[in-house]
Amino acid sequence: MANNQKKKKKKTTKKSSKNTNNKLNNKLNNNLDNKIIILDANKKKETTNNKKKSNKSTIQKTKSSTNKKSTKKNTKKLKEITKKKINKKETIKEIEIDYKKNNKKYLLFLGGVFVLILLYFGYKYLYIAPTPLIKDVYLENNIVVIKFENNYSFRDKKYCLFKEDDKYPLANDNWILANNNICKYELDDKIYYTFIKNEDNQIYRVTSTNKIGTITNININKEKIYLPVNGSYEFKITYDKKGYVEDNIIWTSENDKIAIVKDGKVKAISKGTTYVSAKILDKEIKAEIVVTNLITERPSKGFDYKKKNLGCNKYSKEENDLLDNILKDRINEVGYKTRAGAVEAARFLTLDFPYRINYFYENGRQTTNNVDGEGRYYHVGLYLNKSRYSKITGSKKGPKTWGCSLYSVPAHRKIVNGLDCSGFVSWALLNGGFDVKDVGAGWSDNRDLTDYGTVKRLTKKIATGNTIKVGDLLHSERAGGHIGIIIGIDKNNYYVAQALWYGQIGVIITKINKSKLPNHFPHVVLMDKYYKKDGKLTNMW
Repeated sequence: MANNQKKKKKKTTKKSSKNTNNKLNNKLNNNLDNKIIILDANKKKETTNNKKKSNKSTIQKTKSSTNKKSTKKNTKKLKEITKKKINKKETIKEIEIDYKKNNKKYLLFLGGVFVLILLYFGYKYLYIAPTPLIKDVYLENNIVVIKFENNYSFRDKKYCLFKEDDKYPLANDNWILANNNICKYELDDKIYYTFIKNEDNQIYRVTSTNKIGTITNININKEKIYLPVNGSYEFKITYDKKGYVEDNIIWTSENDKIAIVKDGKVKAISKGTTYVSAKILDKEIKAEIVVTNLITERPSKGFDYKKKNLGCNKYSKEENDLLDNILKDRINEVGYKTRAGAVEAARFLTLDFPYRINYFYENGRQTTNNVDGEGRYYHVGLYLNKSRYSKITGSKKGPKTWGCSLYSVPAHRKIVNGLDCSGFVSWALLNGGFDVKDVGAGWSDNRDLTDYGTVKRLTKKIATGNTIKVGDLLHSERAGGHIGIIIGIDKNNYYVAQALWYGQIGVIITKINKSKLPNHFPHVVLMDKYYKKDGKLTNMW
């Protein structure tokens, strides 16, 4: 009986020790990461012969690896677990095997990630068509060039489509395949929207191309203008454009002290020459501005009766040449050989020229006694300098320029040389492009100025109606014949340029009420058949 009890006690002891070991093993496995790896790494080569030394060193390692703040109770449990775990070789082997298994799993994980990366980039660069990336959009010789980035992909074809609206096209529309990563199209007067797509038919809009344009031709209405000080002029710019062009003209003056410009309007400041320029995109055009004191600003209406009479030899050859150029420029601007051209010549001498030309009783004519420079000056330009004497083919008491004293045979005295009435009208017509020859104003048997148009007896009805035009002539039988030219018409008045020998003597402008015109001039000479063209005719200056 005693032996059986001993055997039973031994068996229960063994079972209890086994249960205790199993519990310890479970606790040990729970703390494997923090405790056993350290232990295994430090004691892998140590034998179990010297159990006491092993226990001491293991406890010391465990102590050093635990947190200083841990309790003594936890430390004792750890010692017990460690002691009993070290006594089992099998447990240590199992730990070593698990560690190697973890390394293999980690390597397998890295390999899997690498394969996934390869698959991703392979899918991206071999299967998915990339988004077309634009490197540059520019204009070259009226050709729009769209340059793409090279995406280094096997499916990197790019397609372009150009439309006049911004609605997205369809994938099966008439797309153009980019050549060497470039698409091109030629500009015209339309605005185009550009669309691009890749091989997966993903469509994108290029927003910049609808803002591309160019100026192909730019013109200015005058390349050179003449202005008096404080005078003004407005330029007009025309140009041809292709594509999108903002109508934004940038105006600049090379010398603001001579002339300033804003929005094409030039204001003369002081005497001199400068240039103003107009620029649109990359195109620029210039105009020369000549500011001079040889001419004056035109009064808004009427004639300046305070204007001084022209003196003798006031102008040099260069100044006379400049005045002739200004006169020619004014006439060409409105139309040479037109009604407006003749009117402009008369306006220039009475409005732009700063002095009043005197009335001179003529000494003769070319047709009778070969006189063409005394009281008539039957030539183009102004008679202001001795250099003009070379044009004169014959004279009686001269030659003398306008403003210089000359003996008048009809007046029997010396008076300042100038123009008589028919001389002034003939001069205006000649400079406007109409050579009426050497004729007078009256009703002589020879040809007169009245013979170049249709003569009508003036009535109040004709005078107040719309029959008479600027540029028509007015005739009176007074003193053998007098003639003038209408250079302005407003609502109530006519403005008649004429050379008078009485009252306001000289070449002037007379303002006459429409209803009273027949009291001053019995006849009107309508000149439509003679002028034929009106040019840029204006009723007022």
